[in-house]
Amino acid sequence: MKIENFKEFIREFPYKNQSFDIKKQNWQIESQQQTIDWIFGESETITLNRFDLLNSVFDLESFILKTLMWGYPTKGRGKNIEKILESVNLERLKKILSNYKKSAISIEQLRKDIKSIPGLGLSTMTKFTHFLNTTIEGNKAVILDERIIRALKRESFEEFEHLKKINHSNAQRLYPEYLKTVDKLSKSMNVLPDQIEMFLFTFGNTLSELKGEECYDYD
Repeated sequence: MKIENFKEFIREFPYKNQSFDIKKQNWQIESQQQTIDWIFGESETITLNRFDLLNSVFDLESFILKTLMWGYPTKGRGKNIEKILESVNLERLKKILSNYKKSAISIEQLRKDIKSIPGLGLSTMTKFTHFLNTTIEGNKAVILDERIIRALKRESFEEFEHLKKINHSNAQRLYPEYLKTVDKLSKSMNVLPDQIEMFLFTFGNTLSELKGEECYDYD
């Protein structure tokens, strides 16, 4: 099955509308509670979409928190987010991301910066770089998370077959190849890299090739 067969659908895909509901009760973090309270205002539940994050990059602290909320509405498992938001780590992350905004970086720089922040992984960092419009090895950064990795391993689409051996351990090494493939496809299909990434996230694990001839029998 080819992803190019879905290019008309992908071209119309409302990727900026993708949203998640976040409950304040899941986001009680003492070190950042003042900013969290400001984000929620008087609401106990808020909805954040991709458009909201793109419009939040002017304030890196709230951008980081909103991106984490959007990416992990229930705050995820373990203590990784708490570690990222510890005051020292948050300040370091803000400094890193200020240099990423609309900038070109190398994969070596990305790996180094991920390693420098406890609790930070590729999935989370690619969310930041995506919304900050960062370019990595000459290609626009798009998100690579566990769900997309599962889709690539599933070999749903021929154009991504060369990434079928991707996993959590080698994802950083293969990330530039993933970006290169998405960028090439976006140009050939006349769509945005963002739209391809979201299509993989939404449908990469739920679509399969049609086999045989169509047969309708309503009798």
